Parts: sequence; structure tokens; C-alpha cells
Amino acid sequence: ADFLTRKGVKKLDYVLLTHPHADHYTGLKYVFANLPVANFYDTQLDSNPSSIAAIREQARNVPGIKVSYPAPGDSLDWDPNVQVKVFNSCPVPSATSRDPNSCSIVLRMTYQNTSVLFTGDMPSGVEAKIVAQYGDQLRSYVLKVGHHGSSGSSSEVFLKVVQPKLAFIEVGAGNSYGHPKPDTLARLRAAGAKVYRTDLDGTLEYPIGGVPQFQSFVYTRPDLSPR
Repeated sequence: ADFLTRKGVKKLDYVLLTHPHADHYTGLKYVFANLPVANFYDTQLDSNPSSIAAIREQARNVPGIKVSYPAPGDSLDWDPNVQVKVFNSCPVPSATSRDPNSCSIVLRMTYQNTSVLFTGDMPSGVEAKIVAQYGDQLRSYVLKVGHHGSSGSSSEVFLKVVQPKLAFIEVGAGNSYGHPKPDTLARLRAAGAKVYRTDLDGTLEYPIGGVPQFQSFVYTRPDLSPR
């Protein structure tokens, strides 16, 4: 809410919920209550039915909103100059229990000379699956690190294909899970990525497009050195 207010954002063209875990959807209460949203992308998975049902009902009540369930292989039509490819999702209701993390919507967004891979909380088993299916299509300049830097994500085989130059870890300071894990940080650095963490560096902003430049980052602290 603070970030959107500071940036003067009055509406959102696209909102995407990677998967129905509370740490990923709770903030949408504010979004759907305060901003016009044109498009909402979701999975067909229920993790905590009562909580996520309330969020989804709130989304459906936003005037003029379009709700969609992207499938692996889909290309999302956001803008003629932006390419968005979906690599993982759970687009249809399932009669069997599914792991919400494994259902994370995973997508790569490309604009001009910059590509960003968004991974949700995708575990290493799904990483291996999409590596086998899509290969070099996953290669990206920027990686949103999976599952807050847990040991079960950012596998060596995945990073070898993605080859990220910059890696962002969204993680709470002093979290009880011990994220990000030292072995994950070691794999990211071994893959050649500079690592940035919200627990140490605060809110991070990366302008997409043009020639990627390290100086484009905006931190809440003056120290610009990667962690």
C-alpha cells in the first residue's frame, strides 16, 4: 500500500496471484478494495478455501475486471512490445490434492533488452520439469528467486539454464524458516548472479527495459553493494 501510494499508482492493468498461500495473497485485500484492476490471473487451486475464496470474491466484484487462468505454454497479451510466456500453472480444478507451491504460476516477461523470470514458490521438482520442457526459453537476465530462497528451490540444474545475472530474494527479516538458506545463496553466486535481499536491503525497484543497469536500483538504504 505504501509503495503504490508513493508511486502515485491509481489503477492496475494486470494483477497475478502465483498461488493461494496467505503470504502471497493477503495484500490483495488492499489492492481490490482501493484500485481499479483490469485483469486478474489466478490458478484454480484452493489452499485455504475460506480465506482465498473471500479474496477471489472480492476480485470478481471489481467493476470491469477480467479473471483468467493461464496454462503452461500460454503467451499473455499484455502489450505489443512485451512478451509474457507461462511455464507452469494449475489452470483447471483438480479432484486430487495439489501442492500450492507446485502450482505456482511461473512466467518470463521480456521487454526490449531485459528479461525477468517470476517463479512464485516453485520447488526443485517443478524446476526440473520445466527445464526439460522449455530449456533455453527460461534464460533470463533477472530471476525472482523461488520460495524466498529455500533449499528446495533454485536448483543447480535450473540455474544452469536460466543463467541469471541478478537475483532478487523477497524475504522477511528474521523469519522463522531461516530463509534464505546458505546453500541456496551459494548456488546463486556460483551461477554468476548478484544477489539482493529485501530483509537486508529493503524495498527494491528494477526498471524494466533498455540496457540493464545496476545503477537503476532504488534502495531504502544507501549501501548499494550486492549481498
